[in-house]
Amino acid sequence: MSIITGSKKHSFVCTDTGPQKLFEFDENGNVIWELSIGCYAFDIWRMPDDKFLFCHYGSEPSGVKIIDREGQVLFSYCTQHEVFGCQPIENGNILVGELRQKRLVEVDSTAKIVREIPVFYDREDMHEVMRTPRKCRNGEYLVAQPGLCMIIRYNEKGDILRRYQTHPDSFGVIERENGNILYTCKSGLYELDTEGNEVWAVTNADIPQMNIKWLLGMQLLTDGNVVVCNWLGHGCEKQGCPLFEINRKKEVVWACHCEEITSNMANFQITDETTCIK
Repeated sequence: MSIITGSKKHSFVCTDTGPQKLFEFDENGNVIWELSIGCYAFDIWRMPDDKFLFCHYGSEPSGVKIIDREGQVLFSYCTQHEVFGCQPIENGNILVGELRQKRLVEVDSTAKIVREIPVFYDREDMHEVMRTPRKCRNGEYLVAQPGLCMIIRYNEKGDILRRYQTHPDSFGVIERENGNILYTCKSGLYELDTEGNEVWAVTNADIPQMNIKWLLGMQLLTDGNVVVCNWLGHGCEKQGCPLFEINRKKEVVWACHCEEITSNMANFQITDETTCIK
């Protein structure tokens, strides 16, 4: 029986924080590659040359790596404590979010820091400083900051340009072309307009068949649909669908019911899309 439902087809790569692995699935829901990495990875990108970029933390130094399919490390940037997000930038640099240092850094191909952006945080729980930071097309940065129940927009100097109130436990953030912001959190998927007003939302009440536990990674597709990752960690293993696509009518048009394979899928990238916005 196929684990794929819906009218569409997608291939994807993903992280699994349960067994600490990376997976790749084909459009029929078959696992075509997997690799044990021995650390927690909450962000992943497949690079144009079929290499994989991911951030990590665990018993060894935290940071980001680029590996090939055999697991050979081709690039490594090491830091301290937790890193939940990374992003390849068009100029070839990599954006990294460092929680306890309260900063974003851009590192070049030699792992040298070429830009440092301070992140505001005035609370004691450093685990909640940020999740997935993203650099926008205009050079500004959006950072989901669950400890503040905010998404904050920064410029390259670290100046705060705007604060957006969010529901608790935010994780993913994407800026639409019209300036609206999509973000994921424990209760669902939400969209804010440029003034921070909530203009659209998908919660468990809209799609109870998916059994939302905690939405983490997300990707905006070229047709305007959004794919989201439903993290089943913290004792919620096998209690929901890990990955599904939603249209503007709040209809699930594709889903991968791979909860028997990936116990704690945390982030992903749809790889059949020519443009990746995640």
